[in-house]
Amino acid sequence: MKRYALYILLALNGGLALLLAWLWIDADGSLRDVHWKPPVPHTTDFAAMLPAVPGVAPADTSQFIAMLDRPLFSATRKPPPPPAPPQAAEEPPSDNLSTARLSGVFVGEGAGGIIIQIAGKHRRARLNEAVDGWTLKTIQGRNVTFVRGGQSRVLQLPRAAVTTYTGLATAPASAQSPQPAIQRAVAPGNPGGSPQANSAGASQPAGRAATPPRASFGGRSSRR
Repeated sequence: MKRYALYILLALNGGLALLLAWLWIDADGSLRDVHWKPPVPHTTDFAAMLPAVPGVAPADTSQFIAMLDRPLFSATRKPPPPPAPPQAAEEPPSDNLSTARLSGVFVGEGAGGIIIQIAGKHRRARLNEAVDGWTLKTIQGRNVTFVRGGQSRVLQLPRAAVTTYTGLATAPASAQSPQPAIQRAVAPGNPGGSPQANSAGASQPAGRAATPPRASFGGRSSRR
């Protein structure tokens, strides 16, 4: 077995040597690929490899200005201020002067004023002073002029109501004291005295007492 193995190895080595000779030696007996030859260049179309570029569109330059005003990485960058709230319609001021009433007017040297009842309250105001949005402009006698925004209004001091005097008030019937009945007075010395004498004595005022008799000397009395 060893005898045939040696021949097989020799034959295999000879075949490999012939293969190497065929690869390295050309038909004319020269060695192959001894000198390097540069490869043929390959041309590449890079434009075909890139995607289609969209056309140039006009840009909004206002966005650039906003970026310049508020840089992205600025330390003082803040969010934009919120929009202003819608302004509510202003209600017209209430006209309290239409129901006002003058209570008094006073005028002095270089000054003057009024006392007015407005909006349920008494108020004292001088010339050129504002009263509920109206300015007291002039005082002429009993007339007072107010102005506001080109408007003027005149108030007049009312006169006091004159009433007729009817005398003192009468007391109620329950409060009146009953009149005392006139009693018939009889003198001690005249039991059956005449009615005239009794009526005369009764008609004498109670506030005036009768004059007492004076003492008598020698048995004789005297009266005044």
